[in-house]
Amino acid sequence: MIVEQDGIYKKVSSRIDSDWYPYHTDEWFTHDDVVRFFEWRDQDTKKAVSKKLYHDTAERKHPLLEKQGKAFRLVDEDAEEIDWQAADPTQTIDIALPFGLHDLVKFFPKTIILVAGEPNAGKTSFLNNVIKMNWHKHIITLYNSESSPEEMKERWDNFGEEIPNPPPFKTKRRYENFADIIDPNGFSVIDYIDADNEYWSIGAEISKIHKRLINGICVCAIQKKETAKNFKGETVTTNSGYGGTPTKKRPALYLLMTSFPNRLIIEKAKTWKDKSVNPNGMAWTYSLIGGAKFINIERDYNSDK
Repeated sequence: MIVEQDGIYKKVSSRIDSDWYPYHTDEWFTHDDVVRFFEWRDQDTKKAVSKKLYHDTAERKHPLLEKQGKAFRLVDEDAEEIDWQAADPTQTIDIALPFGLHDLVKFFPKTIILVAGEPNAGKTSFLNNVIKMNWHKHIITLYNSESSPEEMKERWDNFGEEIPNPPPFKTKRRYENFADIIDPNGFSVIDYIDADNEYWSIGAEISKIHKRLINGICVCAIQKKETAKNFKGETVTTNSGYGGTPTKKRPALYLLMTSFPNRLIIEKAKTWKDKSVNPNGMAWTYSLIGGAKFINIERDYNSDK
């Protein structure tokens, strides 16, 4: 039961603080969630819960809750101290990438590499090549949400090389909430992050993955809108995947892949291998064989931004 005492609403024999709420700081909940959790059914208690939620949101000098619509979240006032002076900038992640991108960009622990590609531009091929180029020096886990086992088998067979059995990487089926399962210190590949038309949530999912990482790296793909023409007949292109600008916030390397013609563009490179060579905007054309091999790779200086 919740009672009122001197204008403060509290649970009997309990302090009125965050311990009262059975939720974590990253969880959103409603009034109904609270009364359902404690199995409070009488109307007086339900009204008292409403008053407490209002009090903890609006009447405190430092609100205990954040409110959005009918949902609430515990305010998180913790901030981890960062000992950046003890860090070693030479401790980079040894990773190889298609198109020789690793010669242009360097990667530190807690890194996300994102590929935003149009349909049939080669997103999965890029990810598979990343796996193949790194499985001899990293323990890699591929989280797949798109391909059937048969399609995956055909793609790997199209490399024209015998893949060890069992393969030198793990493959798991996963459709969402990747941050819940990835190894924070491992090498994860996600093919791909979708949102069932709720594209605003893709950026949030990428941020959750970044928060989860400690010393690990995650290479992931998202869909990009195809180049199209508007009602005026003008060509309309986008420089991000579905989810828009928020998807660019966390990745250290953000790549765009277009089809017809096939082109790869560095949209964002945060840390350059050579400080005198800016890779941002560099572009390449390529052909794709069997959904596996990139061939005829050439720098596209006309497309460089």
